Amino acid sequence: MRVICTYCSKAKRKDGGYLPAVLRYQSDRILQLVDLADAKDLEFMILSGEYGLIDRDYPLPFYDHLLQPWEVDKLSNRVAATLCMAGVKEIEYHTVAPELVASIRPYLSVMEAACSRASVALRVVILDGDPV
Repeated sequence: MRVICTYCSKAKRKDGGYLPAVLRYQSDRILQLVDLADAKDLEFMILSGEYGLIDRDYPLPFYDHLLQPWEVDKLSNRVAATLCMAGVKEIEYHTVAPELVASIRPYLSVMEAACSRASVALRVVILDGDPV
C-alpha cells in the first residue's frame, strides 16, 4: 500500500466529543493533501504527536500536544508498528522544510526512523508556505 502523509496541525476544532481527524484539524495543507491522495487513489494518513499515525477518519477528541524531540524514539516505534500492521510499503511524506520551522523536525524524525524500522520506502516532499 502507498500512502500520502503529513503532520497534524496546531489549529483544531474545539467541539466536544470525537471528530474524524480530517475534520478536527483545521488545515488547508491537510485538506489539499486529502484531495491529492484521492486524485491519486492513495491512502491518506496524518502523523499526530499524540496519537501516532492515523487515517483521515480516526476519531479524535480535542487535544493540544506538540511533539517534542525526546518523544521521537517512543513514537517512531509506535508508528513503525502501525506501518507494518497496515501493510504500508511506501510513504510520500509532505512537510514544510524543518530547517525553516524547528517544531516540524521531530515529526520528520519520527517518519524517518519509523520507515527505516518497518522497511518502508520514504519520499519526503518539501512544501512551500505556512506550516499550519
